[in-house]
Amino acid sequence: MVNLHPDYSAKKGALLVFFAFLVYYLATAIALPYGAGPDYDAHFDGARFIYTEGRLAILPEDAPKLHITAYGSTRALRPPLSYLVAAGAARLLSWTEIELRILFRAGSALLCALTLGLIFAALHRYLNNRWLAVGGVLLIGLLPQFVFIASHLNDDSAAIFSVTFLTYCLIRLLRGPVDPTLALLTGTAIGLVLLSKFTAWVFLPIAGLVLLLFARPSAGQWLLSIMLVGVGIMLGGGWWIGFNIWHYGWNDPLLFNIGKTISTQYLSVDPGHIRSFAKEGVSLADLILRNYDHFLDETLVASIGNLDWLRLRLGLPQYLLYTTALMVGSVYVPVRWIGVLLATVRGARAGDLKRLLFESLLFLAIVLQFAAYTLYEWSKEIQIQGKYLLPILICPILLFLACVEKINASRVFRRWRPLLVFGSTLGAVRIPILPVIAIGIVFAVHIDGLRRFVIPYYDPPAKVLGLGESFRHLDLTTATSILDTENIELSIDESGWHIRTTSNDGQIYFTPSVCKYFQTNNLLKINMHSDGPGILQFFWSDGGRFVDQLGLSSMTTSFESGENSLVLPVGIGDCKRLRLDPTNVSGQSILLRSFSIAPLTITRWPYYFRIFSSSTDSR
Repeated sequence: MVNLHPDYSAKKGALLVFFAFLVYYLATAIALPYGAGPDYDAHFDGARFIYTEGRLAILPEDAPKLHITAYGSTRALRPPLSYLVAAGAARLLSWTEIELRILFRAGSALLCALTLGLIFAALHRYLNNRWLAVGGVLLIGLLPQFVFIASHLNDDSAAIFSVTFLTYCLIRLLRGPVDPTLALLTGTAIGLVLLSKFTAWVFLPIAGLVLLLFARPSAGQWLLSIMLVGVGIMLGGGWWIGFNIWHYGWNDPLLFNIGKTISTQYLSVDPGHIRSFAKEGVSLADLILRNYDHFLDETLVASIGNLDWLRLRLGLPQYLLYTTALMVGSVYVPVRWIGVLLATVRGARAGDLKRLLFESLLFLAIVLQFAAYTLYEWSKEIQIQGKYLLPILICPILLFLACVEKINASRVFRRWRPLLVFGSTLGAVRIPILPVIAIGIVFAVHIDGLRRFVIPYYDPPAKVLGLGESFRHLDLTTATSILDTENIELSIDESGWHIRTTSNDGQIYFTPSVCKYFQTNNLLKINMHSDGPGILQFFWSDGGRFVDQLGLSSMTTSFESGENSLVLPVGIGDCKRLRLDPTNVSGQSILLRSFSIAPLTITRWPYYFRIFSSSTDSR
């Protein structure tokens, strides 16, 4: 590979990366339908308030102007960096007349493009290798989950950006003395972490250790550097904590107390129904060591790309490529320490221990982020969303590329390197083959994911739907098909099931024998009368717990007051358990008149090749 001076064309390369990915992410942001991103209404509300009011919300005075979720929360209670950027970007681009809920996505695209520019600069400086820096940018920039985050409004983009910015500053101070500019930048990066998202805060103890171990201001500039770090923290995000103290008091700098007040007032979900592994009797050891319910696998899948509302999975090429990179990056540091110990025993040179210590701290950041994520999943709420691990995404990728660099510098590889280059020696153009192949693989895997999974999901090809046979009707004049009910008062007569909910989470569990009515693809038809509007949800399971994953293990539809005829497509694999939640409204009365199932046939719409017009075309 070709090694260049760390500063050679680094700025130009970072700018090129930034603009190239900004264009790509803006295109995907416009193409992605509204509602594709999790909690889209809540995120939109966070940016909308700043955009329309020109300030941060003050609670409880501004509560009527905000979207309060069923959990009694609002994005106005979270660090606001992503919403400030989204509102600012939308204000600058308001002349485009693009719909506001799409225009806000420019903020995420901007933050993610800036992240990649910083990644190029950081890797170029740390590894002193242009090809490895480009490879790292492509691995992260084309990671399906990262592209998705860059394409819709969310606060994860701010978390990834701020931690990446701070890591870039730490790499700079690792390579030389701390000058006033770097001190101010480092403080600003720390402030931006505070302003981004609480998942990014997990990295701050590691950053503090790096500063204690490696930050060495020039002689006579210690006090100035410390002051500039403090100024940077205040400019980057410390002002937000000051804003909170000013409005809510010294005892509520992070809005936890006002958050409890708002939650108590607006909470519409029974806290007892919020699931956690601890409530289900699962231990931390079961989660991590025994991989309970595929916790580790699903976390890895979600980190790489279980998109939309955890409904859009990808294929083997995507998961294999990124699993390899993440696993190699995660085991690199332990293997390096084993090598150092063996070298010490043999009396050989151990290598650059300062760099190894820095990489060990990055490895510790990975462990700490995973530990915080796992503890939250176990104790608070089950949300298998790998995006909570992505703030430290630069850490495993940097360690993976450091491993590649070590292999590249090995004696065996150096022997074969002259054969792995093409170009003209006389023309001084020598291009290494392996980096070109690696870059091609990353592009090919990304395009494969778009072509086979993402595009068909959001723009499916035309299909012909048909019924394999007629509808089969469940007998609703008896209770033989009911296994159990929760939060429901039920009576039965010749007209059907008379249901009255006693909470907003009424449930009917069917006996396993009802599964015989269902095949792989089905059409479920429900005729009912309701005394008010609501949302009906149907769940299926292969024997495990019921999971709210639309299209994969549940289907949802809304209904109105009066008579309703509801039709739901239901794709069931190995059916073992079924559940019907007739409404999400407490105290509602419903008469379930019929419950019918028919197998559904799905075939691709035939392609008719035509060149010449026909006189019957207009018929």
